[in-house]
Amino acid sequence: MRVVYDLDVLKPHEPGNDLIARSLKAIPGVKYVAIKIDEIDNVTTSVFITIQGTGDLELENIKEKLEELNCALHSLDKVYIYDDDWLCETETK
Repeated sequence: MRVVYDLDVLKPHEPGNDLIARSLKAIPGVKYVAIKIDEIDNVTTSVFITIQGTGDLELENIKEKLEELNCALHSLDKVYIYDDDWLCETETK
């Protein structure tokens, strides 16, 4: 089974996106992390994070890691869950 989460996250300017991506990648079951900046103000940055992983991946572990990094999960915008032998068409677009 494969799992994909699209998250809307508010973070301070530090830590940087690279450290956040590497920290999320270290969570058991995570195979891919992408971060895209949405908006920057004087103190915070809004980012969209896509995390792909195996069926072992749990949203609670992602939330805990984000909190450790002083980030706030605003919303879980999309969730894809599919079998390993089936490619979700929306992932290829």
